Amino acid sequence: MEILKLAVSGWFARALAVAARLEIADILDGGSMSSAELAKRTETDPDVLHRLLQMLTVPGVLERDGEKFRLSEAYAPLRADHPMTQRHFAILAAELYDDAFGGLMHTVKTGRSGFEEVFGQSLYAYLENHPETAELFDQGMIDLAVPVAQCLLGAHDFSGVTTVVDVGGGSGGLLPGLLAAHPGLRGTVADRASVCARGHEALDRVTDQSVLERITFTPSDFFAAVPAGADRYLLKNVLHDWTYDNCVRILRTVATAMADSADGARLLVVEPLVENDIDGWRAMFQAVACDEGTIGLDEAGMRRALEEAGFTVESVAQLPTGHKVLESSLRTG
Repeated sequence: MEILKLAVSGWFARALAVAARLEIADILDGGSMSSAELAKRTETDPDVLHRLLQMLTVPGVLERDGEKFRLSEAYAPLRADHPMTQRHFAILAAELYDDAFGGLMHTVKTGRSGFEEVFGQSLYAYLENHPETAELFDQGMIDLAVPVAQCLLGAHDFSGVTTVVDVGGGSGGLLPGLLAAHPGLRGTVADRASVCARGHEALDRVTDQSVLERITFTPSDFFAAVPAGADRYLLKNVLHDWTYDNCVRILRTVATAMADSADGARLLVVEPLVENDIDGWRAMFQAVACDEGTIGLDEAGMRRALEEAGFTVESVAQLPTGHKVLESSLRTG
């Protein structure tokens, strides 16, 4: 039975993604409805939708209330309006990322990218060529960034900091939480031109206009140059996409930018590192979908990369999200 549960788990992930695309959690809005009512609202086949809803009671996504279904509290973040929504990432993981795992055998046998085996190009090249998926990716990364921002506020003191550059920050999901807590802080996202072009539109869930006015987007290639002279530089969930050598290249680009910063400038590397068996799934995703040859770094490997790029690690903190924060200063002399 345990084998069967694991073997069919991908079906449940797809069912979750379909429910998210149909906005069933939003339609229920804390209440309960029959499958017929939901079918009418979602313009779906009532009999088949009923089976989908039944299926989603198995992992506890939905609960039965007589002939009606309601969303369980644990899955409230499936709602798009939830402050910690995970709706977009759930779709991204169950669709694009799951498709990429069709190349898992290729990766295991050769060490090469399963994503490229399936799609014929790298993840970021694919996103450049598929704008609808790129928009979903942007929103999925914001989903992941919002809770990290709240935790980061408790792990690092941003008081007195006036400028922060989020390197490879996508559509800026990390910055709104930081800027809302510190009205004197201004943030810049340094990412690919296409991502920056979608930036403010992707942040439409942020309602505080004063926060949005303090976020700018600067098209950048983090292998070449990023905005210089900031008080804080952030690299969140960026380095785990790249091989060790490319991590060092990115870090050296940041070091060059920080050379123009005032004393006290810091780089915060925020990463879910690969240090225990439970992290193996993340490392496998990196091998399948990220920079070819990426298999994950532990804290010692990340420290080594930072030091090779010219940084001194000042402190390490553990976040409740599973990330470690390596605070580093630029080495002088």
